[in-house]
Amino acid sequence: MRAAGRFFWIVLIAGGCSSAPSTPSAVKSNGAPAATAHLAVSADWPSVPSHESPYLNVGPDAHYVGSAACTRCHVEATETYHHTAMSVSMLPVDMAAEPPDGTFEHPLSGRRYEVLRRDGALWHIESKLTKGEPIVLAEYPAKYVVGSGRHSRTYLVEAEGFLVESPITWYSERKQWAMSPGYDRAEHLGFERATGQGCLECHAGRTAPIGKSLHRMDVFESAIGCERCHGPGSLHVEKHRYADIVKAAQSAVGSDLTIVNPAALSRDLAEAICQQCHLRSNASIVARGHRLSDFRPGLPLTQFRHDFRLELPETPLTVVSHVEQMHLSRCYQGSDTMSCRTCHNPHAEKGVERSPLHFNAVCRTCHADRPCTAPLAHRGRTTPAENCIQCHMPRGDTEIPHLAFTHHRISRHALSEVKAKDPDKLPPGLGTLRPFADLTVWSQVDRERSLGLAYLELGNRSEVTEQADAYHRRAWALLIELHNAGFEDAVVNASLAQLAFKLDPARAEEFATAALANEQLSAQDRCNVLFLLGDGAVRGHLAVVALPYATELTTLRRHPFDWLMRAQAEKAVGLDPVPALETAVRINPRLVHIHQFLADHYEKTGDQESAARHRQLTMP
Repeated sequence: MRAAGRFFWIVLIAGGCSSAPSTPSAVKSNGAPAATAHLAVSADWPSVPSHESPYLNVGPDAHYVGSAACTRCHVEATETYHHTAMSVSMLPVDMAAEPPDGTFEHPLSGRRYEVLRRDGALWHIESKLTKGEPIVLAEYPAKYVVGSGRHSRTYLVEAEGFLVESPITWYSERKQWAMSPGYDRAEHLGFERATGQGCLECHAGRTAPIGKSLHRMDVFESAIGCERCHGPGSLHVEKHRYADIVKAAQSAVGSDLTIVNPAALSRDLAEAICQQCHLRSNASIVARGHRLSDFRPGLPLTQFRHDFRLELPETPLTVVSHVEQMHLSRCYQGSDTMSCRTCHNPHAEKGVERSPLHFNAVCRTCHADRPCTAPLAHRGRTTPAENCIQCHMPRGDTEIPHLAFTHHRISRHALSEVKAKDPDKLPPGLGTLRPFADLTVWSQVDRERSLGLAYLELGNRSEVTEQADAYHRRAWALLIELHNAGFEDAVVNASLAQLAFKLDPARAEEFATAALANEQLSAQDRCNVLFLLGDGAVRGHLAVVALPYATELTTLRRHPFDWLMRAQAEKAVGLDPVPALETAVRINPRLVHIHQFLADHYEKTGDQESAARHRQLTMP
């Protein structure tokens, strides 16, 4: 029942005291790298940069009204938008539109999965394969479906009020149910993967966490809607509702400044709207002083988010790397106007707008005087003949099983260039993180803060131990330097707590306590430091100290290790740990040692039925 500290780093991967700080030149006895002393010592952070915009709805006076408020006037745009993938990015489950029921076995994990209609809901069921009848481990009705269905349909369920991903996905091209991306392995999550703001930021229209929770979510608009690209609509609605304020909302040339028109923006600002979701680099850091949800169309994305790419000899094709690929193409680099909207009309993707002939015509706006140099026989094998994108933007495998997406690096591709590359088989040398966009508007200390946080994120996501260790040491060197220079920041403190747990354990509690004192700490960071402090208290036999940390954690997220910590603390102070243990194994039925403990407990108390149920789940 021991809440082992080795669990801590597993819990952290999603996916950030008054001891005197050591001097920048100090060398850690445990091998942690020393910081370099080139930052001026100051307790004050530089001001956060801002961007002036003529649009009125980028500021705090505008609020969201929902896409339904737009449809009354913009009927045609609404109708065509309903044919786009974005309009169905996430929707409540519609029984009439769902694929047929099905069952499949997953031999790697010894599990069987079933999808069936029951009591007016679409149930997802996970069972353990045995020599006899399978034993049901978990079953939940699907609440939301994520994805347009062109490639796949992934499902979210609500478990004890928390939003989590189902391990079952429908793959449209194969017309079959199979394991969700990332689950096709012997040891995988069941109904445990938290689905919070970080996931829903791209898949949903508008959501918000409930309180300080990591994944108890309010979903105000499930699918991507009008305001994700045009900004909050309250001022625009009011303008057209009351004629007496029309003039106040117009510029000298008569433009409507109550709502952002992406077509009127500069290329960088227009692309920032698309980059909210279609730019996913190796590390993505929320800028100091902001939240992801603070971004407004019409403003630079770098004001709110700093993206970093890893420079390696080869870079694998990923499902959301369209922006990076396009920026590497000669077409983009040789043009002042080419952008996402050159090829994509976000209001209409039906019929001719998605046909090869349409894209051929787009290419010929620049290449009309440079005919195709490929052999006629080769061009004739494309569909239709002389299909530009089939050769220059081929579809290739991605790191997500069963799916293929269009390569956006417009070039002469060899087949090897568009095949997915196993991250574990990338060149063994370490890469270097570089900012994707120009961050010079931010101060040096802010850029080093973001870079340090980016290396931490990269290390947490690395499955190669040596690489993870090296990236964590780089993160420590950058962030401890900021701390030593007097730049106090809750996110930096929370990140140093994570890193100290591994590199300088004696200081982990110091940084965690400092981070927790800030009420504005993000849900993820708050959960991380609560777990660290609770785990430390349990290992120090301070159950009275650990219990409040564990109790708060169980209200903020749904994770079995939190409940194990709570059970151990409750037992130590004389409370009954069994309810907490039952919750832990309900979340993760694979905790065999806990099933064994519960089986023994119920046998001693005379509850043979419960004992038999848990004993069954200890069997191989």
